[in-house]
Amino acid sequence: MNHSQINKSGFTLLEVLMVVAMLAIVGGAIITNYGGLDDKAASSTGVHSSAALNNAFTVFAATEGGLPNNLDSLIAATPTAPAFVAAEADNAATGASAGVLAALLSHSLEDKLTVTSIDPEPLLDAGITRIRYMDLKGNGAGATLDIKGADGAVTEVDNIVDIDIPSRAFEVPQIADGNRGRGYYVNLVAGASVPMAVWNAGVNGVNNVMVGGEPGSVLVAFGISNVSSLVGDGIFTNLSAAPFHGGVAKNAYNLYVALIDVNVEPARLVAVVCPSGHLPDGEFAVSRGQGGHDHDH
Repeated sequence: MNHSQINKSGFTLLEVLMVVAMLAIVGGAIITNYGGLDDKAASSTGVHSSAALNNAFTVFAATEGGLPNNLDSLIAATPTAPAFVAAEADNAATGASAGVLAALLSHSLEDKLTVTSIDPEPLLDAGITRIRYMDLKGNGAGATLDIKGADGAVTEVDNIVDIDIPSRAFEVPQIADGNRGRGYYVNLVAGASVPMAVWNAGVNGVNNVMVGGEPGSVLVAFGISNVSSLVGDGIFTNLSAAPFHGGVAKNAYNLYVALIDVNVEPARLVAVVCPSGHLPDGEFAVSRGQGGHDHDH
């Protein structure tokens, strides 16, 4: 008798995660605009983008062994010992002081955050060795920065309310490209605290719980920009570009924000929220014309 043999094969968990993440990223990258419905379209797309970024973080952690590096701190601060690194066309600093929330954050997100000095050791354990700040001198009216431009020259920027591309605010200044970047990175050191944007936990930690965290956890907010290692630097997981949200003011920071728990070692991702600090359910409510939910209690 002839017996046919069936080749039994299946997908590994890693392969399934990668496919799911890529499908979500592709789905979240499409922004549909209809006349008079721009805000609703942006909010509806935001639901997909938040989910896509959550999936991308999951796959990145599984394949790269840690969380994405070089995230935006959402803070403007004075760089300690700034130095231009010609090989990177970027500015490095050993620390940051006098930190305040970046002036281009949406009012809704600003109300949800407080600048707090944090020991970065849990971030280091999770693979985050550097985070990005804006030069404090570029957080208001035009001024000459403490950091250099991408060409290594002294740089002056215009008023931040007139910024050309707010998503690039934490990147190195590009002299020829107008009023854009004014950022530098800090190499983190365990025990050397730096200012971070901490999610307001709320009464009895209710705001933490609503985003999936523990009531007493310290959740630090980081912007996910094109210079983060989630975009282009991963071996298995590469976003072609950081998703941005179209439903904010033209001069407001429009990138998505990761909330990372630093009460645990290594630190872990808790949630991804939109530039206004809303979770996907709040985004969905906005897209249906029912209003968003602010997590301020």
